[in-house]
Amino acid sequence: MAEVKKTLKKIGRQTWELFKDSIPALFMYGCASAILLMLTLKGEKIVWDNTKLLWTIVCAVGALAYTALIMWACGGQHYEMLVSGNIKRTTAESYGMAYKISSHKEAKEYRDWKGFAIGGFMAVLPIVTAIIFGCNQDKIDGEMSGGTLAVVVLICFFLSGWSVLPFYCMNHAGIYANYFLSGLLGLLPVIVAGVFYIIGAYARRNKAVRQQEMADRAAAAEVNKEKKINYGALPGTKPKKRK
Repeated sequence: MAEVKKTLKKIGRQTWELFKDSIPALFMYGCASAILLMLTLKGEKIVWDNTKLLWTIVCAVGALAYTALIMWACGGQHYEMLVSGNIKRTTAESYGMAYKISSHKEAKEYRDWKGFAIGGFMAVLPIVTAIIFGCNQDKIDGEMSGGTLAVVVLICFFLSGWSVLPFYCMNHAGIYANYFLSGLLGLLPVIVAGVFYIIGAYARRNKAVRQQEMADRAAAAEVNKEKKINYGALPGTKPKKRK
């Protein structure tokens, strides 16, 4: 029982760390959705044109680019945490004592799958929004006058408008689009987050390798450097220079 509790606690700690790493990107997707909401639903008549398509692409690409940036940094940080963890474990195996590193957290160590897991948190809102809109497509595309559904739709627009607003505008402009398909856009954050997380980790690893190689070359050059003899500035002890 104690082992089960320990395992569950470890899983909970891991899940919480992954969710925390996804929060900045979730905030950016919310900002992109709010901007897109103001740009696409202005005016009395909803139309779908090239301008709205362009703004949809700009907002989505901007949010995905931010995801790539923070996941690249996250991968590098997790790689450094993995190095610290390896030092602790190696020390414990070699000397039988734990080497304490205050900044180390095992839950933040690098693993290949973690980037995709963090992206999975970003995909939750687009998928949930797609299910809500898909199950209520007739009501949403029809005359929806207030009520709980209207509030839910508005919340979804603010949280995941970047994925569902294009489908909403197309449907109201007479171009049929199944809302369930908008859930496929949730795969984009998963792919971007997973790929750039790995790239960031390998970039940090390569940087560390280059720094170590430079340090080794500098040390080798120092060893091979001709040493100057200090004669103590005593008269007659310093050899005369040849002309």
